Amino acid sequence: MADKISITICGDGGCGKSSITLRLVRSQWTSEYDPTIEDSYSVTRTIDGLNYHLSLTDTAGQEEYRSLWAASNLQSDAFLLVYDITNTASLEGLTWFLDMIDIEAENRLEENARLLQQKGLRVRGRREDGWRFPPIKIIAGNKCDLKDARVVSSKYGWDWAKSRGCGFMETSAREMVNIEETFACMPAPFSSHWH
Repeated sequence: MADKISITICGDGGCGKSSITLRLVRSQWTSEYDPTIEDSYSVTRTIDGLNYHLSLTDTAGQEEYRSLWAASNLQSDAFLLVYDITNTASLEGLTWFLDMIDIEAENRLEENARLLQQKGLRVRGRREDGWRFPPIKIIAGNKCDLKDARVVSSKYGWDWAKSRGCGFMETSAREMVNIEETFACMPAPFSSHWH
């Protein structure tokens, strides 16, 4: 049986969220930009010998859809926050998503504290008892194949992510760089609790 992990992919429009998702799910790359409202996909991967069912939600980057985003996606186990290395504003645009995710993380901590008070230590780490792990957050600097157009350095992206408590990868959906590896990072914190 595979453990299920829900992952929301978010970021500004045009940064490559759908391209990353489709690369993972279908091993396809498309150069056409078709704004997404919200698409869902499922894929199973074996990571460190364990099977995981990844439930992916590829979300809208356009600002007019943000109220929908907050309402429907904050329950995810993990978030892949994507920016375009050729567009500095797309990195700064992740701040809004991170603020929403951090509020959700606080809510989970408060709920876990309430559970511990009510039911004792036996509920710690047990999802079936309502325990909610803090969300995993990974920042992905996409389009790393566009070296000549780069405006956000790897070091700046790394420092920006680390200062906000996030993991960091640079990816290229076009050249299939770090796509599988980025998603493989997400189950790691859960596996020690589940097995």
